[in-house]
Amino acid sequence: MRFRTLLVILLIGMSLLFAPVKGDKLVSIQALNNDFYAVPGDTIVVPYTVINVGNEPIGNVTVYVVGPTTGFQYGIRVVREPIPPGGTYNGTITFTVLNPEPGKYILKLVAKIGEVYSEAPITVIVKPVIDYFPRIKVSKRYVYGEDVNVSLEVVSKANTIISGRIGYEVALNGTVIRNVSSVTFVRPGGVWRGEIYLVKPSIGLYTVRLWANMSGVYRETLATFEVYRRNLSCVAEFRNGAIHVFVSDPSGSGVGGVRVYINGAEFITREDGTVTYLVTTPGVYNVVADLDGRIVKEKITVAQLAVDVAQRGNRLLIRVRAGEKPVPGIVVSVSGSEGSTYAVTNESGSAVVNLNLTGYGPLMVSAESERYLGARITFTATPPQTTTSTTTTTPVPSNISPTQTPASPKGGSLLGVIIIISGFLLGASVYLAFFSPIVQEETIDRYYFVKVKAPRMRAMKGFRFEKPITGVDVRATKGRARIEGNSVVWELDLEPGEEAYLQVLLG
Repeated sequence: MRFRTLLVILLIGMSLLFAPVKGDKLVSIQALNNDFYAVPGDTIVVPYTVINVGNEPIGNVTVYVVGPTTGFQYGIRVVREPIPPGGTYNGTITFTVLNPEPGKYILKLVAKIGEVYSEAPITVIVKPVIDYFPRIKVSKRYVYGEDVNVSLEVVSKANTIISGRIGYEVALNGTVIRNVSSVTFVRPGGVWRGEIYLVKPSIGLYTVRLWANMSGVYRETLATFEVYRRNLSCVAEFRNGAIHVFVSDPSGSGVGGVRVYINGAEFITREDGTVTYLVTTPGVYNVVADLDGRIVKEKITVAQLAVDVAQRGNRLLIRVRAGEKPVPGIVVSVSGSEGSTYAVTNESGSAVVNLNLTGYGPLMVSAESERYLGARITFTATPPQTTTSTTTTTPVPSNISPTQTPASPKGGSLLGVIIIISGFLLGASVYLAFFSPIVQEETIDRYYFVKVKAPRMRAMKGFRFEKPITGVDVRATKGRARIEGNSVVWELDLEPGEEAYLQVLLG
């Protein structure tokens, strides 16, 4: 019997020793209102009373609310005023309902001092909220010829899943051209996304209407954009060995990014509105410009000059023509062993050069014009024989015949010397024409041009041309051209008599 009594006393003592501090009831808290209805975004104010149930004054009592870790934002208060034994303190504390799903939530109002605390339940019923907004993302203006992409969004601000129909329509100048809708749903805080893709739409004013009827709530929004054509103009011409295209706006400023086609090859105008196309052969070139859907076509005829020469004593008779038509105003240059000289063709396309200024033997005759492809030929001039007969001036014929051999003077020794000199000069000219390559260079504005022609009797293998020059772009009709530092390097192979051209845009 004693043993049982001692065991009961021991158990009671241990239970008192390990009992939670909460059971001391030194502080108590009561919620004066513990039932609340709320929607997301509401702030709840909870009135409470803290009671000192002990026999000593208490202070620095912490009051706070605890509950679910998500969907709510809780407040905290500290009661610093001393509360006497049996006394009370009345106050309020707040918490915010963020965006929890609809339903019933049990929170706790807590008063704590040291390790002693007291709790009181709070009930919050979160009501469903149906809220969302549609949104359209699109630019205000598009140039005709561009694709248009319109982004659609329905952004949920509800605290529950919303469902229903979402649709859009596109109208051009007031006429609906597309109408689409579908049934879908959006999660709380989620976003529905759609897209309208118009491929090179027509010119006009477009209206996009995005609407939604979700969970019984209807919303819609509108957006407009314009597809327009710029007032562009295009000029194409051939000059200085190239076709030049210039696209501009009404102010005269160049417009970049415009498509231009030359004989089917596509180009894009640079920022200054230009396209340069190197021409190496005569013919008709078709230039087509797409000016925001307005197609402009122009034919550019490129002709090449031809040079006919004949010698009359100490004069070189030159005729320049394009086809069979004589071309006046062409600068003709003749270069020989003694120097170079120039002349300008007259109305009949003819010019005369004094061979005493160039010397006799192999001559390089060239005709250049910004309106035509140039021409260059070699010609061998022979020294005239001294004669006592009167020389009659012969006018330049319409078709100059090949050089005539003057009659041989009397005197065997003089004839022999002339034959030797003529043979030497003829051999040199034959070598230049048939065995030595011809390289011609020219600079026009910001362009540097090089023409290489292989000799008639020998192929050019592994030919390398290098020029110290500052270039930003290089193109060649044959071979491999590149910019290395401050030099332009051109490597190519040519068959006998074949020509190639190099164009360098100078920096």
